[in-house]
Amino acid sequence: MTTDTASTRPGPAPGRVTGASAVMMFGLLLLAYSVNAMDRMVFPVLLPEVRTEYGFSLDQSGLQSTIFALGMGLTGIPAGIALARLGRKLLLVVGTLIFSAATVLTVVSVGFVDMLAWRVLSGVGEALQLAAILTVAAGAFPRHRGLAIGAVNVAFASGAVVGPVVAAELLERHGTWRSPMVVFGVAGLLVAVMVVAVVSRRFTEASEQHIQAQSVGGARSLLSWNPMVLAGITVLFGLADFAYIGLYATYLRDELNFTPGQAGLAVGLSGLAAFASPLGGWLIDRLDPRACLSAMNVLTAAAAAALFLGPPNPAWHVAFSFLFGLFASGGVYVAVAGLLVKSVDPAIAGQGSGMFITCVYVAAGVSGYVFSRLVARIGWADAGLVQVAGFSLAGALLALLLRPASFSITPRSEAS
Repeated sequence: MTTDTASTRPGPAPGRVTGASAVMMFGLLLLAYSVNAMDRMVFPVLLPEVRTEYGFSLDQSGLQSTIFALGMGLTGIPAGIALARLGRKLLLVVGTLIFSAATVLTVVSVGFVDMLAWRVLSGVGEALQLAAILTVAAGAFPRHRGLAIGAVNVAFASGAVVGPVVAAELLERHGTWRSPMVVFGVAGLLVAVMVVAVVSRRFTEASEQHIQAQSVGGARSLLSWNPMVLAGITVLFGLADFAYIGLYATYLRDELNFTPGQAGLAVGLSGLAAFASPLGGWLIDRLDPRACLSAMNVLTAAAAAALFLGPPNPAWHVAFSFLFGLFASGGVYVAVAGLLVKSVDPAIAGQGSGMFITCVYVAAGVSGYVFSRLVARIGWADAGLVQVAGFSLAGALLALLLRPASFSITPRSEAS
């Protein structure tokens, strides 16, 4: 793949970072992604204040909430290619800096267009960061790729839990939505400096080349059957999950009259459920991907139906938001990310990560707009059933078309 001779030479790499040092460095990368996740979950909670100040319509608000994902999607595949040429650490640091700077600059927006530009730029930074982290997870921990990728989503979960709660507190204390945006943006800049100082390139550039000769079944092209089926499932997931992420808090506050704290708690609990992501990765490492991924999508659809058909009771929404996050973020997200990496030859693992990011986030980038248009036509409940629950069921059906024997696997003696 890149850089260090020791890390790209076939056979055991003498300079490879393992053990406690590897876990510590990976933990710092996960912290960087956790800070990133805070803004992703915070902005939707702050959206009513932003909408009031700038006079945005519901359509414009929905677009602002999810447009960052379009920046991620357009950057995903180029990021996967750049990883092999520029190195994972460089792209990770640059992505974190771009994302954090864009978060801070959002607060000085003068209108719809420049705010939209900062939100897109934040997505570009996040795509670089996430593609690098996913590829590091696959390369540094090849025997436990599903678990490592699940840990990446745990980092998202921690940010998703902390972000909305802290944002609501800062909003009530300072009376401005700008305060939490600046706090989280500056935190990201500080973490980027820590990554530069602490994380070794011998860790981030660890190559899967030493297991390629023993890996079988992985596709050598992203246009093969399994990668393309998984791409379709990922698009459907992006349309469903990010409709929830982008406008569910607005639904709670505007339609059900929840307070900012109640809405923040419900959204935050969906992120808390993603702490189960390593379990989702473990299941995908061991079970038939067709049955596992299909079941996860069906359960996601059931939780979504409960959210949009259930009573306007805070306890009900907290409970089913948790379940939605458990099945969607802790299940489907980890499954499609892990399976896309496993469906291709290790030599193009970075491209698999990039394809996942492009598919999920291009769909996510327009999900808020599509959802808001559905709300305007058929109301919140029916829109939720069509886009969030319905697209999840479609993903469940598509998962049945996967070919389990065509996934890249490592012999048991190497993987155990």
